[in-house]
Amino acid sequence: MTARMTTEPSSFAAAIDRPTSRPLQALLADMSDGGAGRRLAVAGTLTLGAFGSSVALLALAGWFLAASAVAGLAVTSTFSFLYPSAAIRALAVARTLDRYGERITTHAVTLDLVARMRTRLFALALLLPRERVAELRSADMLGRVMVDVEAVEHLLLRVAFPMLPVTAALAAAGTLAVVSPLLAVVVCAGLALTSGLLVVLAGPRSRAGARDLVWARAGARLALVELIDGLPELRSFGVEQKAVSETLSRVQGVAAGRRRLARIGAQGQAAGNLLADGTLLLVVLSAAGLLGSPRLSAPLFVLMSVVCLALFEPVGAVPASVAGLARARAGAARLTALFPGDTSTPTRRGYRPSGPWALAVSHERSEIVFSAAPADTVLLRGRSGVGKSTLLRAIVGEPAPGTRVYLAGAPVRRIDPSALVTHVTLVAQDEHVFDGTIRDNLLLARITATDDELTAALAAAALPLALDTPVGSDGTCLSGGQRRRLCVARGLLRRPDVLLLDEPTEGLDAATAGCLLGGVRAFLPRAVLVIALHNRQEVPLPWPVAASIDLG
Repeated sequence: MTARMTTEPSSFAAAIDRPTSRPLQALLADMSDGGAGRRLAVAGTLTLGAFGSSVALLALAGWFLAASAVAGLAVTSTFSFLYPSAAIRALAVARTLDRYGERITTHAVTLDLVARMRTRLFALALLLPRERVAELRSADMLGRVMVDVEAVEHLLLRVAFPMLPVTAALAAAGTLAVVSPLLAVVVCAGLALTSGLLVVLAGPRSRAGARDLVWARAGARLALVELIDGLPELRSFGVEQKAVSETLSRVQGVAAGRRRLARIGAQGQAAGNLLADGTLLLVVLSAAGLLGSPRLSAPLFVLMSVVCLALFEPVGAVPASVAGLARARAGAARLTALFPGDTSTPTRRGYRPSGPWALAVSHERSEIVFSAAPADTVLLRGRSGVGKSTLLRAIVGEPAPGTRVYLAGAPVRRIDPSALVTHVTLVAQDEHVFDGTIRDNLLLARITATDDELTAALAAAALPLALDTPVGSDGTCLSGGQRRRLCVARGLLRRPDVLLLDEPTEGLDAATAGCLLGGVRAFLPRAVLVIALHNRQEVPLPWPVAASIDLG
């Protein structure tokens, strides 16, 4: 269970350690769709409003308390409590409303973007070449599409929105020059130094930690799925405890990765607090007139000190934001490795032939040339690995260098994908069987099919089983030959104009194989049949073939 996990980390690390955020840019290129830009602007405005209300509330409250104390000491002076207290109440209400609105809007827009991104990635997954899907381990694609899309969530909730107040704090610190230019310089310098230092210190460590954590999560997820799927086999060999130990070690690796990032965040926050306290000390000294600047009155002294504390509050989120950006880039790198290039949903529109669906195939560097009209049969023979499956996949539009395929007189790559799916069906050698009954699997091909039509398809595929027969996960309740015939029956229900069968008779005796192929032709008398067979398979066909191609 470990050997197959060691082929990817080096390229994965290279993708994450790029000097730019191109994987994130590719992943988030369509965020402006569906009014997302406007909603993000509203969420950002509420975030800034909540921060501004907090700073103003603390500043006014500090000034009010100090001014009240001074007014109480100077019994001959007059001091109005009405307006400051009313302003404090108004700011408290505004802060509460802004904070509530910020939480609602930021999470709503983030979850909406994540859901839309997952939908688009699932649409892309449906268009992945069969060989690319076959390279992925169990649950790997699902894990990437469902979990690694959290890159969007980390980018917004833990990077973009928390960093907005940091930027606003730097701008607000400049306004302190109205009271004291020296104080403005001290606070601005302290904020800039603290933020920059935290980014520099946390950046490389967070990037490495995030890469390890994302990889550890992927490994733990896959190990757990494979442990569950292969539990009967593991028990039969008596190695289930070893598999459980390996899975637990991967889970512990995830926990260790989380602790590492948490430790980096805690250390960064401690460093930030130390620098914030140093800046506050300089503010106190400056406000007291000990650094050459005029001494401030007691209310302004308290106000400046409180404002300094409030402005430094969002800086504590910088280490977590740096870690969040690293995790976002790590997740985006995994997704762009799965779906290279732009993540927008392909919308290719092509030619839609009207028929007849004749087939012509040629290869520029070999003698493979054949054509077939409706009702013709073509046999492809050859040993394993000579390219029979590749040729069949080329007919359904998948890339095959050097191979030219024409359907109904048009290049297959120019035909609209929806038209191609309607008229051409490939029953692959590794066709998947879904957990459920035979009826459930057949209805995937044509949801409106009646029980009589389903039974007729089973009879044509020489599979005498009841529709309610359970097939088990990945067809484990059926034999290999039964699974193949079930997939053939599913292909027949599509009633395509071109049916491609990849070694449909493998594992069948000659009588059953002949019955299967005869039933296929009887069920689709006008279809073009292209059948790939192994060299050692001798299947008597009860009808003549238009071409028999020996691939070697």
